[in-house]
Amino acid sequence: MTLDYIFAWMMVFMRAIGIVVQWPLMAGRPFPVTVRLALCACLATLLAGIVPVAPVPGVLWAFVSATVMELMLGLALGFVVRAAFAGIEMAGRLMATEIGLSATPGMGAPEPSSEPIATLLMSFAVVLFFLFGAHQSVLTAFARSFMFASAGGAAFEAGAANSLILATAHLLELGLRIAAPFIAMNFLISLAFSALGRAVPKMNVFIVSFSARVLVGFALLSGAGALIARYFFVEMGELPLRLLELLPPR
Repeated sequence: MTLDYIFAWMMVFMRAIGIVVQWPLMAGRPFPVTVRLALCACLATLLAGIVPVAPVPGVLWAFVSATVMELMLGLALGFVVRAAFAGIEMAGRLMATEIGLSATPGMGAPEPSSEPIATLLMSFAVVLFFLFGAHQSVLTAFARSFMFASAGGAAFEAGAANSLILATAHLLELGLRIAAPFIAMNFLISLAFSALGRAVPKMNVFIVSFSARVLVGFALLSGAGALIARYFFVEMGELPLRLLELLPPR
């Protein structure tokens, strides 16, 4: 085992950590740390011998700089992958708010006990991620990233910051587009019961409208699977290109 191989293994391992650490949760629970480290070590072992490698640094500060850059690049790549799931998570929270099931959604990972709809959609998105073969596309893009930025020579494309900003804006757009039918449903029900309350002043519009909103919301949710799958399929198809856009051109 040569010094070049050990250096390449460590650099691939650090870049893989940035991606694996941002993987979505399964049923509201994160992957154990040992499992994450084992996956990173597996990727490093598979790729260390075949990827281009930068010269081994001769001084300590250069080695530390190369390690930090690899970790930052991995975190940027992982953020782009996580943004697609964050859009689904945001849509689930918007749906719950519009239906009336969650008035104060949380800011962290959705909990099944307090945010069942967001948790359900996140689990559905994870299933679709593997069903569409997106995990293979992400791993392929990760391996190809070393063709643009060698192991130990991590670098960003000049417009990488703009790409990350666009990824953040896109997750907001994705969440709003998926939740748009529920927003429109809530608006129409509120408008209808506002007019009904004027026509029948003695009716308790708030209680009746709440029940109607829940019933119509669940009926709409029962047919939202195809809509979510369609949007998510497009996102997963564009994901490898978005990952490679962060890297400098060859």
